[in-house]
Amino acid sequence: MIGAVVVIGGFALADAIRGKPRAERPSLTVGAETTAQPTPTIPVQTTPSRVLGPKPQPQAPPGWPEGELDGTLTLADAQTCDVRQIGLAGGRERPLAQYVGCQMWAPPVGPRLAYGLGPSSADGLQPFRIADLANPRLELGGYRALFGVIVWSPDGQHIAWCGRRRTGFDLEVGGPATQLPRCPAGYTRDNEVAYAVGNKVLVGDRAVFTANGGVTYAKFGLDGSLAVVVDGKRIERWDGSSLTSTTELTPSFQGITPIFSNDNCAALFPLSQVVQLRDLGCPHGVTNRSFAGDTAAWSPDGEWVVTSNGVETEFHHVVGSHREITWPVGAVALAWRPD
Repeated sequence: MIGAVVVIGGFALADAIRGKPRAERPSLTVGAETTAQPTPTIPVQTTPSRVLGPKPQPQAPPGWPEGELDGTLTLADAQTCDVRQIGLAGGRERPLAQYVGCQMWAPPVGPRLAYGLGPSSADGLQPFRIADLANPRLELGGYRALFGVIVWSPDGQHIAWCGRRRTGFDLEVGGPATQLPRCPAGYTRDNEVAYAVGNKVLVGDRAVFTANGGVTYAKFGLDGSLAVVVDGKRIERWDGSSLTSTTELTPSFQGITPIFSNDNCAALFPLSQVVQLRDLGCPHGVTNRSFAGDTAAWSPDGEWVVTSNGVETEFHHVVGSHREITWPVGAVALAWRPD
C-alpha cells in the first residue's frame, strides 16, 4: 500500500512548514483567478491577480554541476515568500506566475501546489489556495484547513484537509469536495483516504496497522512501507507484512514532525537552525548526520537532502560519498519532485 504523508492530530499542528505570512500582491494581470465556489469547506474569498513572478536568472550559478541532480525544486523565497522553481539538471530557474506564500504543501509528483494565504485565524483555520504552476489561468479554489494540516494523494489529483468541528474533506482538484466522517490522515496508492484513530491507522473502516500506543504521525511510503510515530516517542517502520525497525526518539526530537524519505528508511528533523538526519535501519541506508538549516526536503530517490538556512539552499548527497552543492537563494519551504 502506497500513499502520501499522514499527519495526525495535535502532534503535527505546530510542525507544518513555517514561514513569514504575507498577502499576495495584485498587479497587472496575466490570468485572473476568481473566488472558489461555495462548498461546505468554507472557501477563502480572495481574488488575487496572477502576474509574472520574480524574473529568473538566465544562467545557472557559476560551477553548477549540470546533469548531477534530477527533477525540479520548488521553493518559497526566504526574503519575499515568492514561489520559485529550479530545473535541477541544468541549474536554471524557470519562469512562474506570481504565487506568494511562505507555507507550501506539495504532492510527490506533478505541477500542483497548495500555498498559505497568511496566518491562521483565532480558531486555528489556515487559509490556503490550490494552484497549478504549469497553468496559472486555472482557478482551483481557496479553502481553510484546521491547523494547516493538508495532505495530497500520490498522483496529485486529490487533496484533503480537516475543517471546522473536525470534519474532513476530500477534494478532487478542479471538482467538488466530498465530506469525510473524520479528519483525514493521508491517501493510499489507490487514492483511498486513510485515518488515524487511537492506536490504529485505518483505510476506510479497515485497520492496516495497530501500534502499541497512540499514533501521532505516520506516512505511507512509495515502496509499500509505513512509518508511524507512536506516542510521539518512537518510530516504527512496517514493510507491509512485518515490523522492520523501531527507533526511539530522544527528547529533543519528540514533538517535531519528521520528514520521511519516500521509502521511510530515514527521517529529517528540523530543529532550531539545525536539520538532523536519522537512519531508520534499512540496509544500505544513510548515516546519522546534521545540516545547518531550518527547512528541508528529500530528493525523490532518497539519495539527496536539500536544506536552507534562509540565506542559501544546499544540496547534500547522503548515500555513498558526501557531496555538497549550493544554490544562492534562501528558502522557508521546499519541495523536490521529479520532472
